[in-house]
Amino acid sequence: MFPFDIFPMQLTKAAITDDIDGMENLGIYEVAPEDFALCEYVCTTKINIQDKIRTGLDLIADECM
Repeated sequence: MFPFDIFPMQLTKAAITDDIDGMENLGIYEVAPEDFALCEYVCTTKINIQDKIRTGLDLIADECM
């Protein structure tokens, strides 16, 4: 269901907890929030995964660049 060779749930959990090292190790630089649209659609918890990934990308941009 996910077109990349990364772990979407672990990346989402790292983004929720603001774990910069975890996000970098899991490939945050290779994705965009829109890539998680299908994951968000099939998730039974209805968490806004795209928003969490966008927040993680913004945190990386602020802290690391």
